[in-house]
Amino acid sequence: MLLTVNGAAREVADGTTLPELIAELGLQVGSVVVEHNGTALLRSEVVATTLHDGDVLELVRAVAGG
Repeated sequence: MLLTVNGAAREVADGTTLPELIAELGLQVGSVVVEHNGTALLRSEVVATTLHDGDVLELVRAVAGG
């Protein structure tokens, strides 16, 4: 299926979950803020989300420091 991730097209296998995609990108669920089809997700929603063809995601990496 085809997704848009941070403005770029990305092909993933059918049934891919959001946590699987995040791991595929070399990130961890707790280290990114996720917007799914225009809605910001809570961490509990991220771990429960299965992706669908045409979904649009924005992933922003949280960085600590000052």
